[in-house]
Amino acid sequence: MNMPRTARAITSEPHHTQWHGLVKSQLSGRFDAIARLVSGRKPGARLDFDLIKYGHSAISLQVHAGGRCAYMKLFDMSQPDSAYQREKASLCALRDSGLVPRILGFSDSPRFIVCEWSDLARHAYAPLTETPDEFAYSLGKWLAELDSAVPGETAVGNWYGYLTKFGTALDLERISIAREVLSEIPLCGRALSRNDAALHNFLVNAEGHLLGCDFENARMRPRGWDYVLGHIGLVERFPEKIDTVIRAYSDGFSNAHRGALIVEELNVVSRILFCARAMAGDNTENVVPWR
Repeated sequence: MNMPRTARAITSEPHHTQWHGLVKSQLSGRFDAIARLVSGRKPGARLDFDLIKYGHSAISLQVHAGGRCAYMKLFDMSQPDSAYQREKASLCALRDSGLVPRILGFSDSPRFIVCEWSDLARHAYAPLTETPDEFAYSLGKWLAELDSAVPGETAVGNWYGYLTKFGTALDLERISIAREVLSEIPLCGRALSRNDAALHNFLVNAEGHLLGCDFENARMRPRGWDYVLGHIGLVERFPEKIDTVIRAYSDGFSNAHRGALIVEELNVVSRILFCARAMAGDNTENVVPWR
């Protein structure tokens, strides 16, 4: 095993420089098996690691063996295994969808997931090389295709009843139309949702298509939940281009969606939820924990 000094370690905090030791200790005894998996069972393949991202619950790595690359997410064993279990279950459920990096293998102890490598993955944690409108369209299309691919179940009720479950974390009562409008928008069942509004949690494959990653927060949510979070994420990221970005986002979703969701209704839910979050506190980062 070799860990190059040129690996792109994050050094803003002291422990980020210690990732080599964490990888060595957590994967001890597994290096040969990982090398076989990544290399396609080439005998004697040397295993190399490069750091991509040092997160609060996992380390993302590029793994090299036998002339091949793979993506590894190595989870912190000192934390509960819920994030690992959600990510593993989501990637397994979507393995052949073409919407996520294809999972090659995993281990429950130590906790890690190995996926196919995208040629552009290293550069795509912030996939905004497209214009904001182009990215918004791609995101809407990806979410529509995701809605068709994820497991789902029936659910009854409406969006107002669902959002009231967040209690004081959302100030719906200060929005005069919230009860009336949201009560008229029915839930169209529940589905596995990525439950993450971060726009940077995507890779881009060699064909230029988005691949969603980071399913640590995945939950069963009302269908359209990821669309709503994506809408809010785009508004916060591109406040100066809201109209054109959201139009492109809506078009991408509408053109690819094959279910019962109505994009105009989801946009209404998104706008009300955005306002309710803002009214519930001075800083939206402290308003609703979507966990």
